[in-house]
Amino acid sequence: MDNPVIECQSLTKIYTRNNQAFNAVSDINLTIRRNETVLIKGRSGAGKSTLLNMMGGLVMPSSGKVLFKGKNLAEMKNNTLSSILLNEIGIIFQSFNLLPTYTIFENIEIALAPKKQDRELIKKEIMSHLEQFDLGDKHNLLPTQLSVGQQQKAAIVRTLIKQPSVIFADEPTGSVDTESASEILGYLIDLKKRRDITLILASHGNIPDKYADRLIVLENGKISN
Repeated sequence: MDNPVIECQSLTKIYTRNNQAFNAVSDINLTIRRNETVLIKGRSGAGKSTLLNMMGGLVMPSSGKVLFKGKNLAEMKNNTLSSILLNEIGIIFQSFNLLPTYTIFENIEIALAPKKQDRELIKKEIMSHLEQFDLGDKHNLLPTQLSVGQQQKAAIVRTLIKQPSVIFADEPTGSVDTESASEILGYLIDLKKRRDITLILASHGNIPDKYADRLIVLENGKISN
């Protein structure tokens, strides 16, 4: 059996709000293996985004640990963690995080800037991905000139263009219509199979269970299934 890509061991995250502490995630133990598609479901506030952000190395736990390919993310040097975030982990954010003064093409191109690749090759790769999502003719537009659904697709392309080995997708279909949602999920699953990607999806219910190899249900920051 393949070694785990991600291991959560007694993972807990405590936040303070109005001088009161609450557990966003509490004592999570979870193992995700290479090329697995895991769907994490739960109501808003169940802890899905916090869990994804900790597994993706963006948020450090209050206690417990996240192992990425056997190594504790919290113990990594900054340059090592930065390299993993640049080259191995891709995160599709629920809020898009597109830069408003940059065109769609520039928003995607900037994700590859640290890799210092040939610009013509980058342009070809970006346009190929944009055309997959019917955005080829929108590459010179600003995010505000696109619909919410088109912005979501552009944010997804920005993540995929890095060719990560692990993708975290937080509500990737939450802002699109049913047809676009099916298109996005189909593309992610196909890409996962072709590139041997590990895919972790989070949703409050928009993503059908059939897309996943395994379903994890979160309730009040804990795994309930």
